[in-house]
Amino acid sequence: MKALIIAAGNGTRMQPVTRGRHKSLMPLLGLKIIERVILGAKEAGIKEFVIVTGYKGDIYQQTVGDGLRYGVKIQYVQNDKWEKPNGLSVLCAKKYLKDNFVLLMSDHVFDASTLKKLIRLKIKKDECILAVDKNLESVLDVSDTTKTVVVGDRVTNMGKHLEKYNAYDTGMFYCTPFIFKALEAVVKREKMSLTNGMNFLVKRGQLRAFDIHGKFWSDCDTWKDIKFAESKLIRNLSKPADGIVSKKLNRKVSGFITSFLVKTPVTPNMISFFIPILAILSFFILSVGTQLSFIIGGLLIQFLSIIDGCDGEISRLKFQKSVFGAWLDPILDRYVDMFLIAGMAYGYWKATGNDLVLFMAVMVIFADVLQDYMSAKFFALTGKKIKDSLDFPFKRDIRMLVLAIGAITGQVLISFVIFAFFVNLKVILKIINVKRFSEAELSL
Repeated sequence: MKALIIAAGNGTRMQPVTRGRHKSLMPLLGLKIIERVILGAKEAGIKEFVIVTGYKGDIYQQTVGDGLRYGVKIQYVQNDKWEKPNGLSVLCAKKYLKDNFVLLMSDHVFDASTLKKLIRLKIKKDECILAVDKNLESVLDVSDTTKTVVVGDRVTNMGKHLEKYNAYDTGMFYCTPFIFKALEAVVKREKMSLTNGMNFLVKRGQLRAFDIHGKFWSDCDTWKDIKFAESKLIRNLSKPADGIVSKKLNRKVSGFITSFLVKTPVTPNMISFFIPILAILSFFILSVGTQLSFIIGGLLIQFLSIIDGCDGEISRLKFQKSVFGAWLDPILDRYVDMFLIAGMAYGYWKATGNDLVLFMAVMVIFADVLQDYMSAKFFALTGKKIKDSLDFPFKRDIRMLVLAIGAITGQVLISFVIFAFFVNLKVILKIINVKRFSEAELSL
């Protein structure tokens, strides 16, 4: 499947900042806006693009290139009537699009998962599907946003000046070649905008609505819009699997750090390897065994817990996710945990002479590694995740906080007991859940 991106206009509202450059070439958290559009579509499975240029089209084409650097193929079409409404830009690409395609705006950024779901929908040959956002608090400039009225799964009206509406046009369309007939029909009446073409479909009940269910998207028409989009992107970095400490504390701080790092050459793997190095430093600080060393070490433990999210955040923001990185990250996490636990144990033993802390440290490290091994082994055997119906939240963010508090307060042994108890309890519950799964499989 191909994606058509319209990038012909001169972005009048952005000109005070762009100073003659195309607005979609403006930076947005380490990437150009158009790069976010292309890479987002690529992540959704699209590898071929047709980009319609107009204003300073030759410079635009030289800047973006043929797509090789992004791992895609890009064709260009020049619209010499770029001053006119954007429906003409879509029509310029007619001969390049014989099958169903995605229509995107060069200045609208989005969550790749939304586009992936959109293109999986079944579509009739005489209709189009528009991705809409029913969250009416999701835009900065309501007056310049195209509104829609959605009834059931159909768009019944759309336009920027609607007084009553219940959703926004996100600028993502799944189209059949029938869209060109609709645009040709309205152009004959001197109505040349894409919205005119879509309203042609609306009147015939041929424009379906696809609700994005609050997923990220943003229109970057002005410099304020770009800053708003940056803020939304940072806020959307959390993952469903995040624990409560990550959601309430860690992501807020790591997102702030990431917003600076993402604009530098720092890569996710650099962060991943930096964290164990900092953990080794923490080991030597904690192993000193003084009150001050425990306080400093405890603060470092929580800092490590926070920046542990930065590598994943950078990879998502820069579209640098890799199988190697996903595989390596949990392995390095185990090294980090062992350095921190060993440093706390040795420092506490050095300060108190209590041998019990050494035994508890072994229990903590063993349980920490075992629970991850159990999940990985189960997946390797069955291709499924363990259904933790009896599980409770004691994820790594909480475990790290327990260690940090234990170090800062000097209650290392107590923190180990809490850590070992809950992690070993999780191990027992995993065993019960796997036993239930095995019995259910045998009964089939």
